Amino acid sequence: MAIQTNKITDGVNVIVDPRYQFRWLDAHGDVNKTLIDTVWRAADFTVTATGTSPITASVLPGAVALITTAATDFAGDNVQAIGSQFKIQSGKPLYFGAKVTVSDATQSDLVVGLFGVDTTLTAASATHALDVGAGGIGFTKLDAVTQVNFKTFTTATEKNTASANTLDTDAHVYEFYWDGSVMHGYVDGALVANFTSNVTTEVLTPSVAFRAGEAGVKTCTIHWVRAIQVI
Repeated sequence: MAIQTNKITDGVNVIVDPRYQFRWLDAHGDVNKTLIDTVWRAADFTVTATGTSPITASVLPGAVALITTAATDFAGDNVQAIGSQFKIQSGKPLYFGAKVTVSDATQSDLVVGLFGVDTTLTAASATHALDVGAGGIGFTKLDAVTQVNFKTFTTATEKNTASANTLDTDAHVYEFYWDGSVMHGYVDGALVANFTSNVTTEVLTPSVAFRAGEAGVKTCTIHWVRAIQVI
């Protein structure tokens, strides 16, 4: 990590990564924030598991949690922070970022971002598909493909989509930044899309959903998740 620098945004002191000015590390002042970057606290999350698929504190350096699926198709976890309230508003900057690693880039479902309260962001049986039941902004990938897309949803309807990256078993950083009027999506520090309309204004919470796409244990390492908004 490069030396942190500070900037003032709407009277809020924001600590940013100088390599990527959109990447907020922390902020002080009138902000709403959820920082999952040091310790995994199970009581802070709603976890909906399919099969015996525990999420535990990671023992790896630079990681906070590990999802380990049962050895069956569709096994996995839907993880959402409790009590966080993020809402896209004009003139109110918001940052979301997450670094994750998966053990199988093809035979898995992955959703990372801010979504409305929802116990099944991906379908839990029958067919591997998105099952977003409210609003959302984030990155999605479904079983049998490696294509990751950056999407927005409003009241369960997809409104924007753009190709983001090709998933592999390396760690990747998924981020988006609302500058007050435009939503910018990034993967590994590179811009992948700008959405100028149809960005949900529903209340959202940090979310990670991961499922196996076939029989066999799969894992998803959560290195860190951060969501920060000026209020």
